[in-house]
Amino acid sequence: MRLFDEKVVLRFLLVMASIFFALFIPEILSNKEYIFWSIPYILADFFLVVVAVLYRFPIIGNRKRMREDVNIAPPATAAVPIRDFKKDLMERDELFQMMVDISSNGFWTFDVVTGKVYWSQRAIKLLRASSNDAPDSFELLKSRIVESDWLNFKDELAASLASGEKFSTVVTLQGGSSKDVRLVVSGHVQLNADGRPIRIIGALNDASDKQDQEKQSYYYAYQDALTGVYNRKFFLEKLKVDVDMALQRPDYLFAVALLDINRFGAINTSYSINVGDRVLRVVADRIKSQCRANDTIARIGPDVFAIVLHDIQSGDDDSDVKAIVRRIHNAVKLPIQLEGRELYIGVSMAVALNREVDCVEDIMANVTSSLREMKKGAQQGGIQFFSGGIREKAMKLYKLEFDIRKAIQAQEFVLFYQPIVDIANGNRVVALEALVRWNQSENGFISPAEFIPIAEETGLIIPMGAQILKMACLQAKKWVDDGYTDLQVAVNFSAKQFALDNLVDDLKQVLLETHLNPKNLKLEITEYTAVCEADKTIAVMRALSGMGIQISIDDFGTGYSSLSHLKQFPIHTLKMDKSFVDHVVDDEEDASFARMVIGLAKSLNLDLIAEGVETEAQLDFLRSEGCRLIQGFYFSKPLSVNDTHEYLAKHYHAKKKVAEVGA
Repeated sequence: MRLFDEKVVLRFLLVMASIFFALFIPEILSNKEYIFWSIPYILADFFLVVVAVLYRFPIIGNRKRMREDVNIAPPATAAVPIRDFKKDLMERDELFQMMVDISSNGFWTFDVVTGKVYWSQRAIKLLRASSNDAPDSFELLKSRIVESDWLNFKDELAASLASGEKFSTVVTLQGGSSKDVRLVVSGHVQLNADGRPIRIIGALNDASDKQDQEKQSYYYAYQDALTGVYNRKFFLEKLKVDVDMALQRPDYLFAVALLDINRFGAINTSYSINVGDRVLRVVADRIKSQCRANDTIARIGPDVFAIVLHDIQSGDDDSDVKAIVRRIHNAVKLPIQLEGRELYIGVSMAVALNREVDCVEDIMANVTSSLREMKKGAQQGGIQFFSGGIREKAMKLYKLEFDIRKAIQAQEFVLFYQPIVDIANGNRVVALEALVRWNQSENGFISPAEFIPIAEETGLIIPMGAQILKMACLQAKKWVDDGYTDLQVAVNFSAKQFALDNLVDDLKQVLLETHLNPKNLKLEITEYTAVCEADKTIAVMRALSGMGIQISIDDFGTGYSSLSHLKQFPIHTLKMDKSFVDHVVDDEEDASFARMVIGLAKSLNLDLIAEGVETEAQLDFLRSEGCRLIQGFYFSKPLSVNDTHEYLAKHYHAKKKVAEVGA
């Protein structure tokens, strides 16, 4: 109950205020000057009285007046539940018993005070006993295992109680072999607050289950799931053991062999991945059949197998190693029978011995460099033994590849230009061939013969070629702006560049960025590039020709093109290779070939450029046969940009024809 009601108090105050104001009404009425103001005064006082008496003030906050006409009886006192602790303990024991019984492991407990032993249903089953007659003591275990194991178990149990540490021992059941009835008995001691043992909680497991789990874990960790041989991890660990043994025994000799399946990707592409997997399994089985029992075989790459030939007894000629390797190589490359057909595969093998190496990294670098060297050369599909020169060459090539990557980023590549002249029109410049040079900050200019093959092999030719293309287009645009409006610049494209799906779009983008007219650009590809994937090449050539870009076939006569190919290709120029020009004067066969190429170009209405012309005798021969476009040292060596500008100022007099960019 509240002490006072604020609404009552407010009404009382309003009434008192109205009475106070009413006391002045007689005085106001008596004064005629204020008679006009008396009416609103009286109305205001009346309004104050009405508000005080009749207005219903709103409820303040959430307070509500409790109804007094409703009797609310106090709730009856709730009964406090009384827990049945005995029932709780029984339910917990039943739950524990269920968990123990459904477990795949056997459990047992030993109460130190009472000496009683509890055996789970799984433990009784593992001991091959019946739950009806299983005693609550160790007599069950004693009656089921051999005597020697029982004595050993008692010793382990006593030692565990004395030390407070867990134990584990293997026991054998009576009447069975040690292979399938061996059990692992283990226990963990439980101590009280004083550190005294009060109970042992133990487990009973089938030893074979544990061994199977260990074998399975070992398999997944160290073996290749597809072929069944070891994996790279195990191979390196095993190789480390041999390296350490060789450090302790200077006379210990071992060898590492890498076996690579040539063009394995083509097998997956031409047939299927399943066929490729079967090939890998067959190869693994053939390697195992030819290796010795103690040798290690592993699959360390998608199509690469590694073999460690341990403890080799070999003379100076390494005859033992060579015999094993040849045996493996001959067996693996035999035809494989798959679904009624024969599949022929090629394999390359590289071998390195541990002489003069003292770590895993060195011997792997040796054998890897040997395999890489063989895969690049004519010996692909054979056997390569490591030699010191191969490693040094591999290290040099690796460094060169790294330097090329840096050179692309630093834009160290520059272009030199060699004029092409029209001898039928006063030896006037009609084209320029741009030749790439590497101006390395440390060693100066490097010949393209040193870095172009590496760039091709590693794929760096693609970013390098894109950089060269843009440089050539920018320079060509400057010459066009200087008044050499008909000058063409042809950019030499490698096979990898020409095979790019976005080649046409990239060229369009470069022409837009450099504002170069397509008529001032000519692409130059080798004869071999042109005939590779001829259908795709023809489609790309037509797209480029439709843009107004001319196409030239370089090194003509050294590839595999035929007349039918040339008729299909939308090309504009043939370049006769220097190797034929060199001997047109003193070799009738080369002279006949040159005449044939000149006649072919005329019949197909193509321009022909003879490159590598160095002597006046060569020039006279070509002039007499009707070849008018000449390139070579006879007229000019490759020139820098500034020197090329001066040369053009002297020799560019009229409309030009062809310009070339090469590497």
